[in-house]
Amino acid sequence: MTAPSPKPQSKFLLFASFGLLLSALIALIALGLTRIEAFNRQIHSLAEAQGSKIGAVSELFLSNGQRSALIDGLFAAESSQDRQGTLARYQAAIAAYEAAAKKLAALPVAEAERASRDDATVAAAAARDIGDQTVALLMREDLSGASELNLTRAVQADARLQETLYLLLESNHSATAEATAAANAGMRNAFLLIGAGGILALLAGLVIAGIVIRIVARTEARLEREKELAEVTLHSIVDGVITTDAAGRIEYLNPVAEHYLGWTNAEAAGKRLGEVYRVMDERTGAAIETLPLTAGNHGGAAEAIAVRLVDRHGRECPVRYSHAPIRGRDGKVHGMIVVFHDVSQVRAMAQQLLWQASHDSLTGLVNRREFERRLADLIETARTQRREHALVFMDLDHFKTVNDTCGHTAGDELLRQLTSVMLTRMRGSDTLARLGGDEFAALLESCPLDQAVRIANAMRETVREFRFVWEGKTFSVGVSVGLVPLTAESGDVNQVLAAADACCYEAKNLGRDRVQVYRPDDPDTGSRREEMQLVSQINRAFELGRFRLYRQRIAPLDGAPRHSPHYEVLIRMLDRSGQPVSATGFMPAAERYNLLTSIERWVVSSLVEFLSRQWAAGAIPRELHGSGERGFYSVNISGASINDRSFPDFLRNLLTRYQLPSGLLCFEITETTAISNLSKAAELMHELKGMGCRFALDDFGTGMSSFAYLKYLPVDFLKIAGVFIKDMATDPMDYAIVDSINRISHILGMRTVAESVEDAATLARIKEIGIDFAQGYFVAEPEALEEEPAQRQTALFA
Repeated sequence: MTAPSPKPQSKFLLFASFGLLLSALIALIALGLTRIEAFNRQIHSLAEAQGSKIGAVSELFLSNGQRSALIDGLFAAESSQDRQGTLARYQAAIAAYEAAAKKLAALPVAEAERASRDDATVAAAAARDIGDQTVALLMREDLSGASELNLTRAVQADARLQETLYLLLESNHSATAEATAAANAGMRNAFLLIGAGGILALLAGLVIAGIVIRIVARTEARLEREKELAEVTLHSIVDGVITTDAAGRIEYLNPVAEHYLGWTNAEAAGKRLGEVYRVMDERTGAAIETLPLTAGNHGGAAEAIAVRLVDRHGRECPVRYSHAPIRGRDGKVHGMIVVFHDVSQVRAMAQQLLWQASHDSLTGLVNRREFERRLADLIETARTQRREHALVFMDLDHFKTVNDTCGHTAGDELLRQLTSVMLTRMRGSDTLARLGGDEFAALLESCPLDQAVRIANAMRETVREFRFVWEGKTFSVGVSVGLVPLTAESGDVNQVLAAADACCYEAKNLGRDRVQVYRPDDPDTGSRREEMQLVSQINRAFELGRFRLYRQRIAPLDGAPRHSPHYEVLIRMLDRSGQPVSATGFMPAAERYNLLTSIERWVVSSLVEFLSRQWAAGAIPRELHGSGERGFYSVNISGASINDRSFPDFLRNLLTRYQLPSGLLCFEITETTAISNLSKAAELMHELKGMGCRFALDDFGTGMSSFAYLKYLPVDFLKIAGVFIKDMATDPMDYAIVDSINRISHILGMRTVAESVEDAATLARIKEIGIDFAQGYFVAEPEALEEEPAQRQTALFA
């Protein structure tokens, strides 16, 4: 009996073995494909996440660059219109900037990257806030404050933002590299697992290998594109960027760093950082250690500091730089990143703005603001160190002649030439300043009074001997000088300047072209000081609105049953206690210090606006009753206003704007003013008469009384001076003068007003001779000019 054939068993075993092999092969292939697919999804997700992160970082980089460029544009803006346009673009850029910051903050990141992302978000918010503060200062034209904020905090905030973004990119790059390495290792294990299946798995392994190769190729291509995107981002940054390895050897320079260092990326690669990047302290010139981080140093990022960068050829450039370690996911330091920014242009701009803020643009001299600061310093040294200085206040004589004859261009050139001449008389330690217009001042440091007098007289003689030639015409000017010694007993800046101004004015009153020295023991000094305090009070009244209008009724004497009221408008100034001060208490000082025209403009403007409101509210009746004549409000104008070339335009524009009814507004001009400025007064009166105004000649009889010129002036009312009215009841001469003035005025078609009627006897006498109106405290006391209900005003005007 033969042994049974083993074929069936071998076949079974073969099939079993093949089945097992095939099953194992299928299991191996399935397992390999499953792991490869998992790694593929992992790499794909990693690539998408890295693309999102790099895109968000790039978007924030570009938005921050646009924001910084627009702030620089606001610094360079030359006009308010340019600044407003740049502000609009800045606000649009801020919207994009905030969107980029929000996008970065919303990115999903690994735990190791979370701190870098949060640091970048905080730095972005800080940079935006500081930028907004800088823009706000620029829009308020606080260039000095904006420059200081930009130099001290904005650059630091931008550097911090860029530094945190670089760190985020570097952390992301390290995480991606590690994940890719892990994926490649897993794929290699899968290949080994599949290869263990033997020859039968070779074909499947080749297929799988082909699939894997294609996946890896796509992944590497995607990573290469992301790497290029990161390099483009670094290339587009306006700051210099340097990266090193853990040993401090350079790995990368961006193009900006290449430009400032004088090294190419290829030349600098592998060199120690200190060989290529050399910086020194700006104040001491000492070299600064540029590699504070090593593999064993785990310090944090350093704040940005200002230094001077020395390039390969020895050229220096001011920069601000910061540095930070590059750490892996394990916290180990893999190198360092250095970021620096050129601040030379910003500093030059800031220095120019600081110079412009403290100097006069026409002459290049110190301006009033800087002058007062230096004056305060000298007063302090005089008080604390018992040193003697001097203040010289100068006002040019006859400068207006050049302006009026040749124009303001010639006047500007005269000031420039005089500046050069006057500087020749100054010592090296002295300060010459232009305070405004044709006013100059000098600070003589450590200068006794006798020496200061010699310097002031030398300056005066130099100006007097100067000859200015313009278009064939030769002009000479002089200077009136007020000299005030600065000692421990001197007051504050305002008091010293007031004393100097008073001395200068005194020099003009005494004949001009002279030096007037301030002497505290001079009896006139007290009165000048009181007068300057009064001038200060007038200026403060302008600032705080402490002027008030009053009115005094002018009563008719013709016995008619109905008359519209007539008033003279008066001005009062409230003192510190709120009590009204009459015009005689402050008008002389206002006239002496050229404030009279400003006060009169305020009075006329306020009165016209008041009458316009009353007319619009119906408080002044549209229809005339009784005598058929409209009542009027009269207001005084002085010779200073008549001689002011811009005053007629001011009145013309005011009356054109408010359109008062004809005859409601009356201007009073004194007899002396009218005669002294006859042609100008007549021209102004004729023009305003055509616009519906009336005129009164005030204080008639006290000046160069002549009835001849009355034929040339379109006067409606003639106000007889109170000096004749007060005593006419007892003085026959005054009675005769008043009677003759009244008669001749009526012949000329003018109505008369008796001023200063203070008692019943005087009122009876002026009625006796037929004067038309009476004014005085016996007739009516002045009352505040206030808004009144339409019913009452209509009754008054009825």
